[in-house]
Amino acid sequence: MYEMWHIAAAYAVGTAAGVAIFRQWVQEKIITATIDTLIQDEYVRSFEDDDGITHLYKWHELDDIIEKIQEAQDHDEDDTP
Repeated sequence: MYEMWHIAAAYAVGTAAGVAIFRQWVQEKIITATIDTLIQDEYVRSFEDDDGITHLYKWHELDDIIEKIQEAQDHDEDDTP
């Protein structure tokens, strides 16, 4: 019959292997779910710029972001000869 330390060693090796294999997947799943929940509850908002990059910002930062976007657009318009 198996000795108790064999069972304990197999459990430890199996657990370590599972953590090593699925750690990245679990972290991405948790982070994605957390961000989606924050966006859904409107604690965090997002927008996608012209380059396709998604930007996240807190709800109270909206005024600062709008000002920065308008300044960037004004700056781009001033470059015409």
